[in-house]
Amino acid sequence: MKYYLGIDGGGTKTRACLINEAGTLVHYGSSGPSSIDTVDLNVSLKNIMNSVGEAGFNTKEDYTIEGIFAGLGGMVTESNFKLGEDILRKLPRLSENCKIVCRNDMENALLCGETNNVGIALIVGTGMVAYGRNKKGETHKAGGWGFKEGESGSAYDLGFQAIRKTVRALDGRIKPSAFTKEMVIALDITTPLDIVLSIDLLWGNRTKIASFAKIVTKYANLGDEYAKEICDTATKELALAVYTVAKKLELKTKSVVIVGSLGTAKGYFKDQLHHNILELLPEIKFIDNPIDPALAAAKHALKLATQE
Repeated sequence: MKYYLGIDGGGTKTRACLINEAGTLVHYGSSGPSSIDTVDLNVSLKNIMNSVGEAGFNTKEDYTIEGIFAGLGGMVTESNFKLGEDILRKLPRLSENCKIVCRNDMENALLCGETNNVGIALIVGTGMVAYGRNKKGETHKAGGWGFKEGESGSAYDLGFQAIRKTVRALDGRIKPSAFTKEMVIALDITTPLDIVLSIDLLWGNRTKIASFAKIVTKYANLGDEYAKEICDTATKELALAVYTVAKKLELKTKSVVIVGSLGTAKGYFKDQLHHNILELLPEIKFIDNPIDPALAAAKHALKLATQE
């Protein structure tokens, strides 16, 4: 049996999907992060291997992999792509002529909208990026330049802004709220001075800072003014990224597929995100019920391997 593998690697988790030559789902697997701007390549490879193992490599069934498409966060340059492809060639059960392509996970996001690879994808998870392609094959992205740049609108950004609000509440610049009080507990601090050590420990820990986004969205849903303010600013930045891509590519028919745990969770953040995008692009269509990015990658692997 000939199988095809799709991999979606982000800053929080890695998903692998195995399909057969008929395009039928065989297995899913998941593991930790594999985005190369979150973990080093050795950890990335380990988590890819673990997710692939769960996706079916451990089965006793006799099969070969004829194609792999992997979208990994942090992959930007041609040298990144080649390095990723070389790593994937270490996987077992590959056929002699297995077609392997490694790109950024924003490619998976666009594919999961099933719009013939045309339109806009917005990833809103640990990181963020708006990415689009027009019918001419031209592409453009806004954002997604790494957490050190800030990735405005991402879970990392929300978490960092939550820390800033908490410090301001602790030193008296703003009035404490239930939101900032829960952040104090999450940060394990009691005085403004404690934040210095806390920030030192958190610095560079993208995933941990991004985890505080759940506290922001929780309290935004409860009406906390500080949490809502963070969400308002973030969603305006995300809407601007989508608008920029649409205008840069001169898209005639505008559609956007939103993926990522932050961008798809019901509540205040998602509502404001849709509202702000529509404010800038009233004619845009939101793609409902997109397929899983790992499955989209597997389907693309099948297409790439069989079209030659």
